[in-house]
Amino acid sequence: MLRAAIAISLCLTVAAVAQEVTLLDENVDDVIGWAASGEGTPENSSDAYSGSQSLYIGATGGDAQKYNDSVPDWAYEVVENPAGANEFRYITFAWKKDGGEGIMLQLSGDPDGWSHRYHSGVNVKDWNPSLEVQPNVPADWEVQTQDLFADWGAFTLKGLAFSAADGVGAYYDAIRIGANESFTAVEAKGKLTTTWAGLRADAR
Repeated sequence: MLRAAIAISLCLTVAAVAQEVTLLDENVDDVIGWAASGEGTPENSSDAYSGSQSLYIGATGGDAQKYNDSVPDWAYEVVENPAGANEFRYITFAWKKDGGEGIMLQLSGDPDGWSHRYHSGVNVKDWNPSLEVQPNVPADWEVQTQDLFADWGAFTLKGLAFSAADGVGAYYDAIRIGANESFTAVEAKGKLTTTWAGLRADAR
């Protein structure tokens, strides 16, 4: 009985872990390696929301972004009711902006390519469709959690674009996808706290 209980517990733990995937956190150098397209200037910055690293994109003219529309081994399924290990519905990310009027995160998917975008402030490049998540540019770290299925319907997530748009540059950190909105939350510099769902409930 004890062995069976342990086995069930391990299976549930593995399933829970499989239902949340980190896309950007302490792997900034790897992300810089695959996000090779675009005219922005990428850096591994110590100005992090959590942990010790964030991705900084300098807005140095041109498209002011770095991206890859088809990251190797990425085929994350966005669905209404996630059940399998590779099925997700929500995304959470932290970002902030140094100067300028807007910041954007773009998701490349199948179908519809780059037609999955989020921005705060002004949609500087007028890239659409894009959902405004906040009317003001975040000068300090700000966390956003979005329902991908409600926003865009079902699609396969294959890549990301970090779009600084204008100003000096933009910072990105703690990007994760999950089966539900109860992500494990972190305070600045990686202190575990509660879940996003709990934080949002407390704020109501």
